[in-house]
Amino acid sequence: MTFNWILATLAAVLILGGLSFYLGRLLWLIKQQKLKQQQVVEAKNANLTESIVLIAKAMREGQCELSEGALRLWVLLDHLQLPEKPDAVQAYPALFKMYDIVKDMPTHQARKERDKKEIRHLDHIREQAEIDLKTDILADVHKLLAFFQNPK
Repeated sequence: MTFNWILATLAAVLILGGLSFYLGRLLWLIKQQKLKQQQVVEAKNANLTESIVLIAKAMREGQCELSEGALRLWVLLDHLQLPEKPDAVQAYPALFKMYDIVKDMPTHQARKERDKKEIRHLDHIREQAEIDLKTDILADVHKLLAFFQNPK
């Protein structure tokens, strides 16, 4: 009878040991997967940050139209995955306002397919918004550059 108890105890210990090893391996694999995911996010954020800084500098120097820059910046800001991501609408209101004006305007082939009168009207709206918002957009660009060039 005691021999059976010893075998049962040994079997239970082996089973628990095997399950413990299996659980430990799963936990290690999950940790490795999370680490890889974090590295991917960090690389993506670094690329996005580099693009944001480049576009913001181009806007500041007048090498990029304010409307085009606002459109591009807004999409990049939306894709950022930062732990302390500021509310972009409140942090950069002029960029958001310009983005909101131009986001539905046709580009590339869709623009070519539109009536010239309609395109002139849309260009007028865009250009007037650039004039009206220029000072505020450049202030937002300055804030963007300060935030992304001097990370905390």
